[in-house]
Amino acid sequence: MKLSKNLILFIFLLAATYALHSQCSLKGKLTDTLQSVIPYTPIGLLNYSDSSIVKGVMSDGDGNYCFEAIKKGSYRLKISAMGFNMYYSGKIEYDSTGTVSVPVINLHPTGINLNEISVSGQKKTVEFKNGNIIVNVEGTALAMGNTAYDLLSRLPGVTVSDGNISIQGKSGVKILIDGKLQQLSGQQLINVLKSMNASRIEKIEVLKKPPVKYDAAGTGGMINIKTNKLKLVGISGNIFGSYSQGFYGNPSGGFSLNYKGRKMNFFSGFTATKEWLRVNEDFKNSVNYNGTRSTLQSKYITKQHHHSETYDLGADWFINRSNSVSVKMNGAFGMGNVDNVATTAMGDNSLGYQNLKLISQKPNPWIYPEFNINAEHLFDTLGTALRFSADYKPYWDIYAANFDNHFLDANNNDATTPAIFKTSNTLYFTTGSAILDFEKEFKKEFKLEAGIKHSYQKMISDYNLQNQNYTTGEYITDSNYTNVFNYKQNISAGYININKQYKKVSLQAGVRAENTVINTISKSNGLGFNRQYFNLFPLVTVDYKKSDNHAFSLSYNKRVNRPDYNSFNPFVIFISTLASNKGNPFLKPEYSHDFGLTHSYKTWLSNSINFSRIYNNFMAYNIQNDSSKSYVNTTANLKYADVYSYSLFIQRDLFKWWSVNLNVTVFHINAKGSINNLPYAISTVAVNPNLFSRITFSKGYSIELNAFYLSPFLEGIYHTKARSYINVAFKKTLLGDKLSVALAFNDICYGLIRNTIVNYQNLHMTGRQTYDTRRINISVNYNFGKLKVEQRRVKDIEPKGKGGK
Repeated sequence: MKLSKNLILFIFLLAATYALHSQCSLKGKLTDTLQSVIPYTPIGLLNYSDSSIVKGVMSDGDGNYCFEAIKKGSYRLKISAMGFNMYYSGKIEYDSTGTVSVPVINLHPTGINLNEISVSGQKKTVEFKNGNIIVNVEGTALAMGNTAYDLLSRLPGVTVSDGNISIQGKSGVKILIDGKLQQLSGQQLINVLKSMNASRIEKIEVLKKPPVKYDAAGTGGMINIKTNKLKLVGISGNIFGSYSQGFYGNPSGGFSLNYKGRKMNFFSGFTATKEWLRVNEDFKNSVNYNGTRSTLQSKYITKQHHHSETYDLGADWFINRSNSVSVKMNGAFGMGNVDNVATTAMGDNSLGYQNLKLISQKPNPWIYPEFNINAEHLFDTLGTALRFSADYKPYWDIYAANFDNHFLDANNNDATTPAIFKTSNTLYFTTGSAILDFEKEFKKEFKLEAGIKHSYQKMISDYNLQNQNYTTGEYITDSNYTNVFNYKQNISAGYININKQYKKVSLQAGVRAENTVINTISKSNGLGFNRQYFNLFPLVTVDYKKSDNHAFSLSYNKRVNRPDYNSFNPFVIFISTLASNKGNPFLKPEYSHDFGLTHSYKTWLSNSINFSRIYNNFMAYNIQNDSSKSYVNTTANLKYADVYSYSLFIQRDLFKWWSVNLNVTVFHINAKGSINNLPYAISTVAVNPNLFSRITFSKGYSIELNAFYLSPFLEGIYHTKARSYINVAFKKTLLGDKLSVALAFNDICYGLIRNTIVNYQNLHMTGRQTYDTRRINISVNYNFGKLKVEQRRVKDIEPKGKGGK
């Protein structure tokens, strides 16, 4: 973990304001044990009381360093040099009246074997910074053997329901991977997240007020998944594997192999995952037609199974001190399948049958390759940098399905001809983007950031439905349900952001401009539309540090959530003969105005109050046809939604060996509008506590506990009952911390059961959905490799015995 912190410090110091020719407040010199100077090394000046970073400089070509304009106080130095042990100085007192000369600092070289590296400290698993929550996933027992999708539901304040992600009750959450917006949605996004093993993840950031350098998309905020970076010089890597047992057993495994040198980095990895899950669903629907009420009782038994393989391959080239170029090719491919057996008791014979039996298979092969090139140029040592990045992602997906519907009488004999049909939805989905970012740090704690970006999406959906002639067995295309839908979206954006520190007040102000152009057309009927809109998205944050114990932050942020290609597609896609999905081509983008106030006490207690007004709020609902007893899922815009939330965050080390993190969120949603030309309003309150605790024992043993509870509340049209889980994991490290073994028990009390009630217009339904969440997971991870740290060559040194080793 020290190496990780050193890397973060190194990056921070490279962007800091270096001391030049003005008078030094504190100065000194760096050498190694052979008295050879150590040039161009980042040096951090820390507060002695809490080790927070005050500023940073870099030693010059002769190993000299100089700090300017230091306030009176007690400090210490932290020095991180490649190939040398981390160095911390003793207390340095500065009285602001003159220059303090620090004695020459001699750095000692590190060893060359990975076994010799020891980690005396450990990152806190959950951190609260600037109103955002950071979960340090790397190395935790509860993360081992899981996927990125599994981890989302374990993030404080985050809920996942039927693939829909929300933060503090707000939907419209967007996913970033290493700061890059994922332009996928629905099952495609789930495929990507389920194919990403948690061993690849360093941390996950829950961003409730993302900076303007990120896309403005996401009225609910953003979740940034940050993958592991190379931290060790030389050859390194790991091998990992896991097995999870619930109703079915799920294996996964993979490896990474990397090399980090002075001029070049190479990295590679491969992961394979197989997953089988069982879902049981029971629904009861009361339908009133022509004064007669009938009750439909449906039972679904679903087996979801898929396999996925991911790969990573890339290289970094450090051309010189000012320029670097990186290329990367990664992606995933897999095969999903959903086998479904469903029975529905109709309650009467008004449709000519009393029972419906459905057998369906839904295979889903997919290939998602991704290509990236990026470059960086450092203009000077004052923190002036220009960065470029370009991505290209050609995706291919097929959603096929076979439906076998039998209409039975009371004796379970065919009452009418079975309806057998098959569908195929082939998606060609291409995204690309190019980004140019510029940043400059000035003296007097002022920073400027600016950039431009262009991104595009192109999607072709080729949907085909064929009915089987039950007598001949021949399949005939149904032109009423066959369509080719084209969707194009282009977004051009630019932003500017400033950061200014003045005594106890810190100001961040920025604005992002985005111009959006959307074109759609349905080739079967020639219908389509073109849309263009331009928006400004400001962000303002004011931080006030009243004292060492109390700090306040006030913020405002505007964001957008655009309808995705699935929401726009107006064609009917069948789930069964009684249920289907249909997009809404008239959907408008929703806009949110977010206000937040945060108070922090020391480093362990934070309180946040937030308010969001969301215009054109998306509302998913069902349209029921009482005569056929079928319904269609679609989405509409409500006029607005107000979301009030309060969040309490506590982070304490009860003892050196026992840490506790508690996050409690209370949110209230009040929304109004109309659906199907009828007024509709929502008012709901929910409480969502999340607890994480770790107990560390001697000899490499540790226990982790994660508990979650979500009180009953109204999710759209669904009154959802309370849900909860308790996860416990045991971890043991061996072989000098190179080998880790974890045993985890997930959802011990089987509390992640979704019970719902719907009483909306003519819909009166109850539902119960149980998932394969109670599981036992055993995971093994082995880190390998030797560090090949070259000793610094020293010219013109004296003969051995007079200062040499």
